[in-house]
Amino acid sequence: MVIRPATTDDVPVLATLIDGFAIGHPAEGHSRSMDRMRDAFFGSNAVGHVLLAEKSGIAIGFGAWRKTFDVYWSMYGGECIALYVSPSHRGVGVPVCIVAAMCAEIREAGGHFLQATYGTRFASLYERVGVGGADRSCHVSARAFEKLADTAGAPAREIIRALPDKKLNYEAV
Repeated sequence: MVIRPATTDDVPVLATLIDGFAIGHPAEGHSRSMDRMRDAFFGSNAVGHVLLAEKSGIAIGFGAWRKTFDVYWSMYGGECIALYVSPSHRGVGVPVCIVAAMCAEIREAGGHFLQATYGTRFASLYERVGVGGADRSCHVSARAFEKLADTAGAPAREIIRALPDKKLNYEAV
């Protein structure tokens, strides 16, 4: 499996993945503009970044994030705005590989944390590493963020074995 930054050429594939992501959501039947998607992620005023997960050259999932700023800690970071894996590829660690790559990309962009809100689908991943509350929002920061970012590109089993303890979210780098 490969996790890589999406390009403008990937917009049709991304649109198909987003159609799968929207199943069960009120926007399930809503048509999505590929031009608007291309502008949102690859235009001159892009609002986010997309990573694609591929296996044998076929897109099997994606993660999208946008830059954010924490006013309390005065630090840049990233907010995960979407994480999806095709049903036929679930259960083999694809989400953890996407999240690790997202952390590495956020760090490369000058960020120091990842925050996300999530539903039940990836709750076990976020709650294992992140610090959060009952509203299903969490963050990975400090040494935990660095350790997770360092695992980007490794096989899923290796990343899972190296998942940082939650207490590392409170230890400065």
